Order: sequence, then C-alpha cells, then structure tokens
Amino acid sequence: MARWGVYCLANDAVLDWTLAFLESLRAYNPSTGLVVIPFDDRVDRLGALASTYDFALLDLPELFNALDGIGRAIYPTAHRGEKMFRKFAAFYGPFEHFLFLDADIVVLLALEPLMRRLVEGCADFIFFDTAPGWVYADPVFRQTMQREHGSRLFSNGAFVSRRGFIGVDELSAACDERDRLKQVFPQWVYDQPYMNYVVDMKGAKLAASYDIAPELFPGIWAAGPVDVSASQLRRLGASQVTRDGKTLPFLHWAGFRCDYRMPNLDFFLHFRLQAAQSWMERMRCRYRFRQRGRPRAAAASTGSPKP
Repeated sequence: MARWGVYCLANDAVLDWTLAFLESLRAYNPSTGLVVIPFDDRVDRLGALASTYDFALLDLPELFNALDGIGRAIYPTAHRGEKMFRKFAAFYGPFEHFLFLDADIVVLLALEPLMRRLVEGCADFIFFDTAPGWVYADPVFRQTMQREHGSRLFSNGAFVSRRGFIGVDELSAACDERDRLKQVFPQWVYDQPYMNYVVDMKGAKLAASYDIAPELFPGIWAAGPVDVSASQLRRLGASQVTRDGKTLPFLHWAGFRCDYRMPNLDFFLHFRLQAAQSWMERMRCRYRFRQRGRPRAAAASTGSPKP
C-alpha cells in the first residue's frame, strides 16, 4: 500500500494524555511512522521523548503561522482556539495517507491491516465517530448541509485522509465566512465545525470506518461500557477490546479532563503507568489518578462525543 503514518497534535501541557497515547501506539505498532504536530512552542519535555517513542516533531513554521493566523481571526480572544487549527497541518506533512489521532486517545490494535482496508476504500476522508451537536448547532443549517452536501457530522478527533486533501486556501475561504458561520456553529468548538464545513463544501467522498470495516463499533468515545477490562491487556493480543461485540480500535476521552473522573480510567492508566521510569513515578502517577477513590464520569453521556 501507499506510504502512510500517524499524526498527533500535542505539547507539554497534555503530557499525561500524550504518554498514554504513545505507549498504546507503540505497544501494538512499534514501527509505524509517527509525526507529532506541536500545538505551540511548549514542547521541550515532549521533544525529549522523541527517541524513546520514535517520532518526529513537525517543523513547518510558515504553515503554522498561517494556520495560527486563521485561528486568531476566527477566535481573537481565545489562545487555545488559535492553536487548534494546527491540526490542519496533517494535510501538509510527509505521509501520503495518514491517520490523525488526538492526544486523548489510546490505540487498542495493530493499525496496518485496518489502514490497508481503509485506504483501499478510496474515500477522501474517513471518520471513526460522529458529533452532531458539536458540528452544526443550528438544526435548520444542519439539515441543509446533510440534504444538500451529504454532511456526516464527524468528530475530527480521529480520521484518515491524504496529503493535500485540504489546503490553507480552502480554510481561509471558510474563515472569510466566519461572521455568518458563527451564527450556526457551536461556540468554543474551534476547528471541528470548520473542518466539517470545508469537507462538506468540497463534495468529497466521505466514509465511516465502520462502513468499510463492519466489525468496528460505530464510535470510539470512552464514555461507554466495554466488553473486557483493562487488566486483560496485560498480555498483548490476549484480548480484543470490544463494545457490544464489535471491535474498538481506540478509546477517545473527548470532553473529559485528565483526572480520576475519566470513564474507563483503567484503560488510560494501563498505558500511562507503562510510561513511568521508576516505581516512585508509578506510585505518584497512580495516586494522582486514584486519590479521590473510585472514578466517575466527568460529563453526562449524551450519545455523542464532545470535541
């Protein structure tokens, strides 16, 4: 198959999330190409992990400046909103085809067989979950986009696409419509509605991962039951992680803080603790995530992930 790899957007501020992500990815995919897009300049601690987890930091300063400028124009008072548009740098990176994963995700399987099937599906953009209320907030506009443009209302925390599919010029054109779009987009969701809008307006061929691979569960949000416990992951390959009998390729904690209230916390801790360099670090990490007792959900389940 064509050359492919994984992108992630991260910085030192989300190091707990990123360490769990890196451990999970390398547990099942030790040689898969990985490039981390720096969310901002705070990447000293993250960069020090590059040799351990075999990844490169994407270095495209002119592109980052352009994307930050678009984010600043849309969200002039929100620094986080400005930087979130760096996710679009994945369309300019070294991989011909790629899988993008948010840092608050753990990988639960070997990716090569799945990526082969997804890329051979010949879709321009493949998603793993939907987020209807976090894409187009206005119901009339949402119905119009679905009817006239085939909108799938995807979550862009995990997706497969190809280099060059979305350009800065297309994102800039959407930015020029920001005054109108802000009336129909949800507030403080940043890049997700804009990515949906650009993809929808292109008339691209969209597909859900579970349309191409029916054995996959239609969603990856962590706020739901799983059929196996994290303890069964102690021997890699001993158990497939499933929900309602279908495979979960990832768990995504969209909308949750990285703390003891996370749903399915044991899956996160399984990988986060593997990144600890000493028993003391493991003990401290375990205490931080267990200090208030049994974990509980930080957000009520609505049936669709928060961005």
